[in-house]
Amino acid sequence: MEGLPRLGVVESGCRIPGAAYSALPGGLGYAVSMALIACPECGSEVSEKAPACPKCGVPIASAPKDVLIHFDKAGNQVFNIGCSVSSGGQVIASGKQGDTLRIPCTEPLEIEVKVKGWFGKPKLVVEPGERYNAKPRRVGFYLEKVDHIAGI
Repeated sequence: MEGLPRLGVVESGCRIPGAAYSALPGGLGYAVSMALIACPECGSEVSEKAPACPKCGVPIASAPKDVLIHFDKAGNQVFNIGCSVSSGGQVIASGKQGDTLRIPCTEPLEIEVKVKGWFGKPKLVVEPGERYNAKPRRVGFYLEKVDHIAGI
C-alpha cells in the first residue's frame, strides 16, 4: 500500500460516501482513498465530500447543485435549433437541441427557457439539483420535471 496518498483501511461493512475502495488481500477489509482538504476554519484534514468538518463543524460540501435541462429534438427534425436559458434578462446557458444545459444554482432561481423558432418561453422557479426535459409538442414546447436525465 506504499505510495498511495492518504490511504486508510476500513473494515467490511463500513463505507464512506464518495470514497474509492479496493479489497485488501485475505479479506482484511478495504483500502480507501479519497481527496482530503484542509478545513478553512481549523485546518484539520477533511474529506472534500464531507458536509461539515467533524472537528469544528464548519460547512465543507457547499458546492452548487446544478439544474439540468435536456432539450429533446422533434420527431423528424433535421436541424438542431438553438436554445437558451435566461435569468433576469441575461442568458446564463445556451446550446442546441439534443444538448443538456447545466445551470449553476445554489438557491431558488427564476429562469426563462427559449427554443429559437418555437412558440413559448416558459418561466419557472427552479431549485438546486432539479432536472427537466424540454419536450416538443404540436406548437412550441413544454418543460417536464424528471428525476433523472438519460446519459447523465
